[in-house]
Formats: sequence, C-alpha cells, structure tokens
Amino acid sequence: MRLFLDEAGNTGGILDKNEKLNYGTQRHFCLAAVVIDDSQGEQLLRQKYAAFKSRFATEKELKGNSLFAKENNDALEYFLDNILDNIHFSICLYDKKFYLASLLLFAILGEQAREENPVEYYSLVSDLSQEKDELFATFCRLTKRATETSVHELFEYLKTYSYQHIPPAGNGLVWAVSEIQKRGIEKTFVKDFLKFGSYSNRKFANLINLNALSELLEVIEIERNCDTRKIDIVHDNISGIDEMLKQELKHFDVTVKFADSKAEELIQLADNVASIFCKIINTIVRCWDTKTEWSPENEWILTQSARFLKKIGTKNIKFTVPIQSWALALCVMDMFDPKFPKEMRKNLYFNPRYMYWSQAIVQNIAQLDFSKHAACFDELYSNESGQV
Repeated sequence: MRLFLDEAGNTGGILDKNEKLNYGTQRHFCLAAVVIDDSQGEQLLRQKYAAFKSRFATEKELKGNSLFAKENNDALEYFLDNILDNIHFSICLYDKKFYLASLLLFAILGEQAREENPVEYYSLVSDLSQEKDELFATFCRLTKRATETSVHELFEYLKTYSYQHIPPAGNGLVWAVSEIQKRGIEKTFVKDFLKFGSYSNRKFANLINLNALSELLEVIEIERNCDTRKIDIVHDNISGIDEMLKQELKHFDVTVKFADSKAEELIQLADNVASIFCKIINTIVRCWDTKTEWSPENEWILTQSARFLKKIGTKNIKFTVPIQSWALALCVMDMFDPKFPKEMRKNLYFNPRYMYWSQAIVQNIAQLDFSKHAACFDELYSNESGQV
C-alpha cells in the first residue's frame, strides 16, 4: 500500500509570535491521503488525474482552492464525477480550537475521564471549543514552558473566566480545577502540561500536523486492515517541521518520506481533496454562524459540498471537531442533495435533522474504544520529552 498526503489550513504551531491564535479565517485543518492498494490502481488513477489536468489546468499544478469556485464549475464537476470516489481517499479533519480544548481537558481530567465518560467528555470539549480565542491563547502561553507558577496562574484564570457556552452547574473543568487545588496537588500537573503538545525538539509546541497524521494513519490501519509500519508514505514538503515529524513518528516505527508536490501528481491530488474539504467545512460553519445557510448565494457551494461528502463517503472522514460542526456537515449532505426538496430547506425541517445527527454522533462516541488511543499517548510521550 502507498499513501500520498497533503494538508490544507495553516500548518505549524497554533500560537503566533504575538502569542495569539494564528489560524485567522482557517480554523480547520485538513490532512488528505490518496490511498493506493496496488500498482494497477495507481496507474489508472494517475491516468485519470493526468487527463483532468490536461483539460483544465493552465499550469503544472492545479490548487484545490481555485478548483472549488463557481467560476471553475466545469472543472469541479469533472473532478467530482471522474476523480473522486470512496475507495482511494481518506481524510482527517481537525478544528484547531477543539484540538486545544482537548489538550486542556486531557491534561486536567486525564485519560480515565475520557474512557469512562466518553460522551460527557466529548460534549464538554465541544462546548469549550466554542469559547473565545483568548482562553486558548492564555492556555498555550502559560503551558508552553509550564512551571508551578504558570500552572497556578492558569488554574486561577480557568476558575474566573466568564464561560459563554458552558453552564456553571455543568462545568466539569472548573469543578476539576477546584478539586485539584482543594487537595493541594496543583504542582503535580506541571508535568502533564509539559507532556501533551510538547515534542523532543523544544522549538515546537501544539503542532496539529502530528496529531492529524497519527490519527489518519490509525484510521487507515483499522479500516483497511493493514500495518502502517509497512506502508510507503509520501508527504508533501512542510518547510521547517518535516524532520521533527519524522523524529516523532520513529516511536511507532513509521517512516514518512517528504517530496515536492510539483514532482508528484498524487500529492497534488491529495492537495485538491484537502483544500476542497477544508473550504467546505469552513463554509458550512460560516453559513450557520452568520445565519445565511438558506441564502441563494450559498446554494451552489453547499450543493457541491453535499456532492463531495456523498462521493467520498463519510466513513472515509475522521471528524475531530465539535459535535455541532460534525452534525452540520451531515445535515448539509442530506439537505443539499439534489433529491432533497428545495422548499424544505428551512429551519422547520433542519432542526429535527440536526437533532437526529447530533444524537447519532453521540451514540457513535459512546461506542468508541479510547484504550488504544491511551496506549498511543503513553508510547508517544514515554520519553518524557517535555521535561525541563
């Protein structure tokens, strides 16, 4: 098996040099893989993609961002009809604030809380990720080089922060922080904050790239019944962090090669898929945030989003996002399907469908086995690379 990988969304650390979240309008990060099972399938896919580029690309490389635009509708139609399928592609989608919320709760509540109460845990992460950027920037700043003083400052901040999306009575984060302080064990958490989101190269912290790559490889290993240690993995060059990724993945005996996308067409194809899907999820969330989901100007992009989701298959997408965003994507897939009556695209019909998908997602989470993830965490961080 061979994998060709590329990313979309700002890469690298989540904090910029001014200690603010760096994602701007790109809250989501997407890693896409072109999955090749045999040489015959690879040759056929290369021929299809070469024919597509020959017809629509004006340069050697066609970027997915420009492809998913109304003025390039013919190219997009061809891509969805002739290139995209539910066999050769796998995606890991990350919400960057959800990632930080996960790190925060994981360090404070621990793996046991996630294993024993997965639904409550995931729901709390989802709600926490809706809070203002300030909370997460403060978390990153105070834990980048965690000390007893900075951890105490963080705990005091978390207790007094004005939460807008978590009711006081159900705020497990504040309850946990208060219990930790009441028991006088605050200083024992310094190591936990250094452990997660830290790497052997201390120049880097909170790289979403590594998490997305690890999770995507795990999903492919499970779904395709293969051994990732034996897969030929080729990733687009990532200036500045490719060597660090190689080093961290050595813990799992996973080898990743990095190549220039200009010289490898299947990396270009992975870029198309990653860029398109990142634009899709950003658009979906924006439409509901601005309450313009039923506006005529968004009909084309949401209709094409539904086609993409149907064609690639949601089983090939690893959603690491709030329950709210996950449910919205599935609602778009349903309600902007060409067979769905346009007159039913309104809140009256959306609300029960949203509730249905939210409940289905919760049921899915309840069935997940997090023990394997816990083992991966233990192995990845067993070298205690975050210690000062």
